Amino acid sequence: MYAPIPALNLLKEFEDGVEDYFAPGFELIAFGEDDGGYPQLSDRIRPFAQATGSGSTYAIWLLDDRADLATLPVLLLGDEGGVHVVARDLPELLRVLASGRSPMCDWDGVDYYDEREEEDGDAGDGYDPCPENPAFRAWLRDRFGLEAAEDPNAVVRAAGAELGDAFTAWIGPLVPDAVAARGTA
Repeated sequence: MYAPIPALNLLKEFEDGVEDYFAPGFELIAFGEDDGGYPQLSDRIRPFAQATGSGSTYAIWLLDDRADLATLPVLLLGDEGGVHVVARDLPELLRVLASGRSPMCDWDGVDYYDEREEEDGDAGDGYDPCPENPAFRAWLRDRFGLEAAEDPNAVVRAAGAELGDAFTAWIGPLVPDAVAARGTA
């Protein structure tokens, strides 16, 4: 068993069965054995995946004591700074991942962008950061009845709006920069 979360165990089986990325830069890591670069948060987070190729991490936020960890919020811990709520729960994160967009995170915010488009807006260099994404979308639909988020940034904004007060109250004393960038410190 990979994790105490059945959905993550299923995702691990899927990941082990594909040859390449199914979401840009996403790879499962040893569940809960890392601090995502934020040791002061380690008692309230359970990192479970690399979010980017540069070292950002996804973690379950232990917001409360509910037994079903898949129903807890998911954080993105940026390798260059920034800690943000990106999903209200694990199924919502799976929808964001299925969008095929890459997260970009700093202290000011997080944005999911389409890496397949060049900076000048033209697609077509043939680069695909997640060639197994169609298989992942099919798996997500078959296993959980979920579709890819059409706009992952809308999902992130909604999660942040819903959980913003609780997040700020928790993280402010531990990582003041995480709230100072929002102008709420």
